[in-house]
Amino acid sequence: MEIAFDREADFYQMSPKQLNIDKVKHKTFVEVNEIGTEAAAATSVIMQNVSGLFSPILMVINRPFFFAITENDSGTILFMGAITNPKN
Repeated sequence: MEIAFDREADFYQMSPKQLNIDKVKHKTFVEVNEIGTEAAAATSVIMQNVSGLFSPILMVINRPFFFAITENDSGTILFMGAITNPKN
C-alpha cells in the first residue's frame, strides 16, 4: 500500500493528470444496545493534482439531499450517502 502514497504513484486510470493522495479519512460508528448492534464505516481519499492545486468550489448545503459516486463507464455505484440535517 505504500506505493499509493509515493509521489511517483500511477493513478492514470483514474485521471490523465498526475495525481497524488493528499489526505485519507476513515470514520466508523458502532452502537451496541439491548436491541442489537449497528456498525458502519466510511473512508475518503482526497487527491491533489501534482501540477497545481485545484481552486476550491463553494458548495452551499442548506437542505437534505442524497448523493452517489459512480464509476464512469459502467455506472456502478461505488459509494452513496445522504445528508439528512445539513445544520449538523
